[in-house]
Amino acid sequence: MPLSTHMIKFILFFTFTFCSILLIGQEKKIRIIQADKLQYDEEIKDAQQLIGNVIFEHDSAYMHCDTALLYVKSNSFEAFSGVKIIQGDSIQMTGDTVVYSGEEKIAQLKGNIHFSDGKLQLVTNQLDYDLNTKIGSYTNRATITSLENNNVLVSKIGSYHSDAKTLFFKDSVVLTNPKYVIESDTLTYNTESEVSYFHGATTITSDSNFIYCEHGWYDTQNEKSAFWQNSYLETKEQRLSGDSIFYDRTAGIGEAFGNVLIQDTTNKVDIQGGYAFYNEITDSSLVTDCPVFIQYFEKDTLHLVADTLSIQQDSITELKLFRAYHNVLLYKPDLQASCDSLIYSETDSMMYFMKTPIIWSDENQLTGKKINIRTFNGNVKNLFIHKKATIISEADSLNSDHFNQIQGKTIEGLFNESNKLETVFVKGNGEVIYFMGEDKKPLTDMNHTQCAEMKILLKNNEIDKIKFYNKPTASLKAIIEVNEADKKLSQFNWDTEKRPQSPEDIMD
Repeated sequence: MPLSTHMIKFILFFTFTFCSILLIGQEKKIRIIQADKLQYDEEIKDAQQLIGNVIFEHDSAYMHCDTALLYVKSNSFEAFSGVKIIQGDSIQMTGDTVVYSGEEKIAQLKGNIHFSDGKLQLVTNQLDYDLNTKIGSYTNRATITSLENNNVLVSKIGSYHSDAKTLFFKDSVVLTNPKYVIESDTLTYNTESEVSYFHGATTITSDSNFIYCEHGWYDTQNEKSAFWQNSYLETKEQRLSGDSIFYDRTAGIGEAFGNVLIQDTTNKVDIQGGYAFYNEITDSSLVTDCPVFIQYFEKDTLHLVADTLSIQQDSITELKLFRAYHNVLLYKPDLQASCDSLIYSETDSMMYFMKTPIIWSDENQLTGKKINIRTFNGNVKNLFIHKKATIISEADSLNSDHFNQIQGKTIEGLFNESNKLETVFVKGNGEVIYFMGEDKKPLTDMNHTQCAEMKILLKNNEIDKIKFYNKPTASLKAIIEVNEADKKLSQFNWDTEKRPQSPEDIMD
C-alpha cells in the first residue's frame, strides 16, 4: 500500500529530528536544517544524500544548496548547484559547488563564485574560505568591486581578511577608479580606510599625470599618497623624482624628499635639490636644500645654485617666472654671476640680479646696485646696470695693478652675436680710466675722462673708441706720473675671487 504524502513528510521530519539530536550531542558537528529528501546510495559509501532545498548549519554559519552529500564520520559535506553560504549579518557567498570540512571550517567553492560582505563583492571561479578566521583566498584571478565607491580591483592571486577588512593581492594587480588606474605586482587594500599599499613595481595613470614607484600607499578616499624607491611623477611638461614623494591629487600638490630632480622637458631644464614642493594646478615649484638649476642650450649649458629656487607660471600668459634666493652663483662658459637674489621672467626674457650683484663676461667685471640682462636662446642681448654702475677689466696681464674702468649712475651694454660686450652707454656722472701703449709692449699712458654721458665701443674686450657728451674733462698722463690712488675710480672693487670657474666650482 503506497504511503500518503502526510506520512512521507512525517518520516522525513522524524529522520531529520533524530539525526539532529545525534549531531547536537557532538561538538561542532554539521547540522541538517532541512531538505526535501534524504536517501542513501550504495555506490556512495559513508554519505547521506540530500536533495532539494538543502540547508546545513555549522557554528552559526548556514549553507544552502540543491543537492549535497553529507559525510557524518568526517563531519564534512559536498554541495552542488545553487550553493550559498551565509555567515553572520553580512558575509554571503555563492557558487556552483562547495566542499566543506567541519573540522577545519574551510569551504572550497568552485564555479561562478560571488562573495560579498556588505562593502565589496568578489567574483572568481575558485575560492577557499576559512569560516574560523574569515579569510577567503584565490589563485585563479578575481575581480573585486567596492559597493561604497567605484573602485574595481583585479588580480591573479589574492586573499580577503574579512575581520580586518583587508585584501592582499599578488600578480598582475589592477585597481581602476574613474580618475586613475593603479597597476602593481603586490598590493594591500583596506576596505574601511580605502588605503592601498603597494610593494614592487607600481604605476598610477590618470589624465593629468603618471606616477611610478616600487613601494608606497594611496588613500583612495582622500586621494592622498606617498611613494618611495625609484619613485617619480610625470606631467605633460615636467617630471618630479626623489627618494620619496607625497602627493595630494585633490589639491594638486606634490612634495619630494631626498635626491630630488625636476625635469622640464619643454624648456630643457633640470632642477636638483634635497626637497621640492610642486603645485600642478598653478604649475609652480619650490626647491630647497642645496638646489641646482641646469638649463641646456644648443651650444652650452647654464648652471645655477642658490639656497632656494622657485618657478611659477602665469595663469593667463602661461609664461614662467623663475626666482633664486640667497647666495646665488651662476656659471655659463661665456657668463658668470654672483648675487643675493635673481629673477628670470619669460615675459620679457629678462634676468634681474639683485643685492650686491657681480657679473663676469669674458675679461669684464660688471657691478652695481641692480643688474638686468636680456637674453635670447641662451645668448645675452643687452644689459642694464642701475646705481653705482661699474665695468672693470685688466688692462695689462703683466701688471695686476692696471685696470680699465667705466662707471656712472647707469650703464647700458649691447652684446654682439658672439655674445661679447660690444657697446657701452653711460648715463649720469660718467667716468672712465683706460691705459694705453703700443701693441705687445708695456703700457705707457693712462687716460682719465669725466663726462655726464658717454658711448664706448669695445673691440676684443678692450676700449676702442669713446664718444663724450656734455663738456667732458680729460687728462692724459704717463703711468709713471700717476699716483697709485689715482689709478682707481671711486667705485672700484675688483672681486675676481668670487668668479666661478666651472659648474663643479659653484656646486662645491
